[in-house]
Amino acid sequence: MNNKDIIKTLQEEVEIPHIVQKKADAAFAAIHREAENSKSVGPVVRLPADRRMGDDRGQRGSRRKPGTHRHPGRKIWIAAAVAALAVGTITAVADYMKRSKSLTEGMQVTEQQQVQMQEKHLSAIVNRSCTDKGITVTAVDSITDNYYTHIAFRVEGYKVDVGTQPDFGTIKVTVDGKDGYDEASPEDSFNYTAGFYNGFIMGEDGKIIQADGFPVQTDEAGNLIENYTMDDGTMEYQITLSNTQKRGFFINKPVHVELSGLGTVAKAAYETDIDGTWTFDLTLSGSPELKECSLNTPLGNTGASVVKAEISPISLGVEYEFPRQLEPGTAVDENGQEKETTFYAEPPWLMGVRMKNGTMYPYIYLGPGSMGYESEESSRYRTMFAIDRVLDVDQVESLLFAKPAGECGTTPEEMFYMVPVG
Repeated sequence: MNNKDIIKTLQEEVEIPHIVQKKADAAFAAIHREAENSKSVGPVVRLPADRRMGDDRGQRGSRRKPGTHRHPGRKIWIAAAVAALAVGTITAVADYMKRSKSLTEGMQVTEQQQVQMQEKHLSAIVNRSCTDKGITVTAVDSITDNYYTHIAFRVEGYKVDVGTQPDFGTIKVTVDGKDGYDEASPEDSFNYTAGFYNGFIMGEDGKIIQADGFPVQTDEAGNLIENYTMDDGTMEYQITLSNTQKRGFFINKPVHVELSGLGTVAKAAYETDIDGTWTFDLTLSGSPELKECSLNTPLGNTGASVVKAEISPISLGVEYEFPRQLEPGTAVDENGQEKETTFYAEPPWLMGVRMKNGTMYPYIYLGPGSMGYESEESSRYRTMFAIDRVLDVDQVESLLFAKPAGECGTTPEEMFYMVPVG
């Protein structure tokens, strides 16, 4: 394997850890593994095999699992552009009541934040419905910044048992009439993740909790028992579109979404129950709100320095100056055999933020995300990802970067490099 083979593209969902090193390794290793089967827009450096995801998987993935939108035996089209998110002339309180749970409690948004988000056009009410085969799917609302957009859909008339995962059979998405991957213009490409909302959120300690405050339930094997049905009998489906290369890509763009087939997933196999099709044409509003910082902050003795930060209410991005360093590792060849090789080392991972009031959010990765060198010759390394909550960007005091295992202690100061941003 040569160095050119090491640099690949990525923009996939990963799972965030409950302790810094162990779950961080698992989370970011998932990015690299999933990138091998995706078309996306940013370069990535592959991890050695001994740092790939093992059995201790980050539980954040239970909300939107790898596989909730990719199943054996069914084809998925990623096409970008969608559709008309109109804001009605109704009161802020009424607007709030119409919003989806996945983009309010799922993003840990207060009522006051929701009003502010709509005033800034970061979020918008959609409320467009499509009914087929007795099932009504409603595009409820959206949240859009420079690089990401979340769209929530409510599903009425279809039920699953507790512990059973629902899913649509195929998803087609276009943005401005174009498919997700544009080979002629990679900066105009986009990717997506999708899945039904199960009510799980990440606590401040990095552990999964239920948004409604009830205890998390597990089966005899210790696996989370997921309940996708709301108190009113409906379910919610969330699609997240991402383009981390072109600022403002989704704002005011027409988006078309087509959902076909509705069924369940068991043991990685999808089974259709309802052979229907639900289509939506929307136009995404959005907010370009962004806090940008020019920096020159070394991260310990790692050889990496943070030179730029971009902080939006729903995403984080940084650029490092990080001269390439080769390190030994193992890889699996096309025959499934392990072999020794070398990989480029990675800078310390961006994990979260510290607010000016002292509150820390160290595990806020939601994804999808991208990471890697800007080019094969560059020493600039870039990472960006969607986060699992809404931030007041003016109140972010520092960014948190995971320290290497050998330096990681038990207090926040011992666990993270803290890079002031304001």
